[in-house]
Amino acid sequence: MKSVIPALFLTLAFAVPGNSASPSPSWPAQRLRGANITLNLTREDVEHFARDWKANSVRLLVNDLVPAQPPHRVDPGQLEKVYSLVDLCLEYGLYTVFSPSPVFSDNDRFFSNAEYMTAYLEFWKEFASHYAANPGPVAYDLMNEPHDKLALTDWQPYAKKLTAAIRAVDSVHTIVVEPPEWGWPRGFKTFEPTGDPNTVYSFHFYGPMDFTHQRNRGMLKATEEQWRERFYPGAIIEGEKWDRDRLRSYLQDAFDFRGRHGVTVWCGEFGCTRWAVGALDWFRDMVEILEGEKVGWSYYSYREWYPMDLEMDPAARLERTPRSETEIVKFFKKYFFLDAESR
Repeated sequence: MKSVIPALFLTLAFAVPGNSASPSPSWPAQRLRGANITLNLTREDVEHFARDWKANSVRLLVNDLVPAQPPHRVDPGQLEKVYSLVDLCLEYGLYTVFSPSPVFSDNDRFFSNAEYMTAYLEFWKEFASHYAANPGPVAYDLMNEPHDKLALTDWQPYAKKLTAAIRAVDSVHTIVVEPPEWGWPRGFKTFEPTGDPNTVYSFHFYGPMDFTHQRNRGMLKATEEQWRERFYPGAIIEGEKWDRDRLRSYLQDAFDFRGRHGVTVWCGEFGCTRWAVGALDWFRDMVEILEGEKVGWSYYSYREWYPMDLEMDPAARLERTPRSETEIVKFFKKYFFLDAESR
């Protein structure tokens, strides 16, 4: 199929300095506004997001990509799916951040296994080599949400090793690094930049989790009473009163990190269960804070986990529904359309 990347979009959004005719693999000067996606998307899904929603970016999340069992080799069929979806997103003009994890549920198992860590490094060299000669706008998010005890001490030096391995084969594409503690802004308090000048620092935020994930000893187990009592803004949730000021207080560590080190930060994940009472208000406050700070963002998620599939009916608690243009979708489109007007 003929490429559908609008030529004007490439010129404005991903122009190489001094060469406006070529798309750049580096982080664009324009603000990225997009969504997280997974390997389940079809061409129709991607086309809808690019043409109807008019977003300019996606973050492709692939957890547990590198098997925990030796020899820790990525399944060739799975890797081909990754390449195919990345290429499809590029075809539709979407800046694409690829974000895998070796093992998502137990990072201590990963950081305590030198062979496993070496295999993940070799995977990144392979992946970066694949796109090294490709001018397409792809970024490498080194590891989704590093967490558990060992990440507090081992992730910093390992991120530098991954960066060096990628730079040995690809000197142009942007690298993205998240702090430990699940990528939340508080992880930046003890984190330092890797020293690579073409690296962006990403953070995630879902606070308060009892609200955004409707928890009661697990996700989506909130009782009806808990669901009604956990409203935003104004309710006391997890011992704190939640409103825009509270959200900002949690995000401030990321903004402070940017100020201390003069680096670019990006909100790679944030999201809320669509039926949470006040979900639209939560999204509005999050996005307006980020926009006010001139920080790009990628919400979670487009046509993936059904509680956060924003096209589904927000009134249908615990149920999947047909997709439509809900009020939350309209809210996000407002921001995507702002950028589209300049393409």
